[in-house]
Amino acid sequence: MNQESILPKALIVDDEMTNRLILRSLLKKLDYQTIEAENGVQAIELFGQEQPSIVFMDVMMPEMDGYEATRQIKEMAGRNFIPVIFLTAMTDEQSLQACIDAGGDDFLVKPYDRFLLQSKIQAMQRIANLNREVAGMYSLIHREQEIAEQVFINAVQKGNIRNQMVKSIIRPASTFSGDMILSEFSPSRDLHFLLGDFTGHGLSAALGAMPVSEVFRAMTAKGFEPEDILNGINKKLRQFLPVGMFLGTLLVRVSHDLEQVTVFNAGMPPLLILDGATNQIKHHVESNSVPLGVLDNINSRSIAQSYPLFEADKLVLYSDGLTEAWSEDDVEFGQARLEQAIQHAGAVDVFDNILTQLELFCGARSLADDVTLIEINCTDDLIPPLEAHTDIKPKAHHFDTHGDWAYSLTLKDNRLRQTNPVPIIIGQVMEMEGIEEERQSLFTVLTELYVNALDHGVLGLDSALKSDPSGFAQYFSEREQRLDNLQTGHVSFYLNVEQNEDSRSMKIRIEDSGKGFDYLNHDILKADDNTGLAGRGILLIRDLCESLNYQDAGNVVEAIYNWKTT
Repeated sequence: MNQESILPKALIVDDEMTNRLILRSLLKKLDYQTIEAENGVQAIELFGQEQPSIVFMDVMMPEMDGYEATRQIKEMAGRNFIPVIFLTAMTDEQSLQACIDAGGDDFLVKPYDRFLLQSKIQAMQRIANLNREVAGMYSLIHREQEIAEQVFINAVQKGNIRNQMVKSIIRPASTFSGDMILSEFSPSRDLHFLLGDFTGHGLSAALGAMPVSEVFRAMTAKGFEPEDILNGINKKLRQFLPVGMFLGTLLVRVSHDLEQVTVFNAGMPPLLILDGATNQIKHHVESNSVPLGVLDNINSRSIAQSYPLFEADKLVLYSDGLTEAWSEDDVEFGQARLEQAIQHAGAVDVFDNILTQLELFCGARSLADDVTLIEINCTDDLIPPLEAHTDIKPKAHHFDTHGDWAYSLTLKDNRLRQTNPVPIIIGQVMEMEGIEEERQSLFTVLTELYVNALDHGVLGLDSALKSDPSGFAQYFSEREQRLDNLQTGHVSFYLNVEQNEDSRSMKIRIEDSGKGFDYLNHDILKADDNTGLAGRGILLIRDLCESLNYQDAGNVVEAIYNWKTT
């Protein structure tokens, strides 16, 4: 390699040969090799061919002046810092400002001074070195962000359900979004959906999504109620988040029978419940709690809001980044425009029309905050079918003499308000038997039996209220009131498991402190099927269990549940 090939290269652009000769001589003494152009057009061509490390640009030239040539050279250089020093005889402020505005980095006044030229070149070299260092740091940060984003996607978003009845989008204001979406089916096939909005946006906000996702998925998979999940997330955030950072949370449970939606709105915009046929907004479910991570303890039961669902109803969830988006004319999108986009969707999907109207409204203006939008269509295709349960022929049982383990649990008084025993019992059964494939069916049986014992036994609620859609909301309102005022009562579980020839059987006995009912003449228990809003759970238990029998005054129920071992 010859000496000249390793010298830095300077591009001299001047239509006067004498000026080029003088500058060439000065640059040679500073160990630069030079290339020369007589006008702006030649300068652009040589810049593309030779890739010089510095450019000396005259202002006034034929064909293309130095201003336009500089603008194009800077565009060609992209992120690389290639200094352009203007050569000018003009010293007035307006002319010098024009050089800087065109993209010039400095200027050299004719006639040239060798020492001034050397100092300007040294200054440009320092800036170029700093620019390369910053570019390297930016590249490293960008790579680390890509890795972090992939981890975030795998840890937080990858576990979400994939269902054509759910449409969602997150548009971050920066690389990472402070908004998060989590979704999971519980063992009872209820859909749990969480929309969260952390303070701010970017990587610092996205990091908070990791512990939230962990708590949400673990507790949902074990069958905990949304109230417990909300408390678990709040506790985790109080341990994890710095002061001043919190999580606006919208936690939704859609019941597996599509009859009810329960909403916990803690510091988020209202959830909208739409009529499936007309897209008219039936309910605005407003926030009634501070965001999570603010207080050490929250009364999650008190913020639950329950509404009946009807065929093809839609739920619309969104973050405040949507309604607080701004147009190029500094106008806010707002709640009214959102609701107009919903009601005027017509044959167009609500989800698509909202996004279309938002894009038309914002134009080229970039987002100031993360925008998240979700539409949940409450149709039969939303909920997965109950997993098939093996039908085992009835056996001759001897639980008292051949049972190999038993379990009992009693909840009394205040504990009935505070604890759902089903996830606890399921956890024990899974620990003893290791029958994960039976979790969903067994969870369904225990949940239905426990809810009946608590609601109709201890609380004395009349299931006939749920036989009419208009009484559905009244039923759950009355349930919350009676549960809050509960002073005495109990529900007891007794489980006994035995081994049969090719299967195992569990006797589930549940007793409650209620008055019981006339189960011998009860319409639901005598019917072979039921299409009303009440009593479906009993029929489901009958399908999943070998037997279902009420005893005593009707406040004791026994079911036998079987599963294959070979």
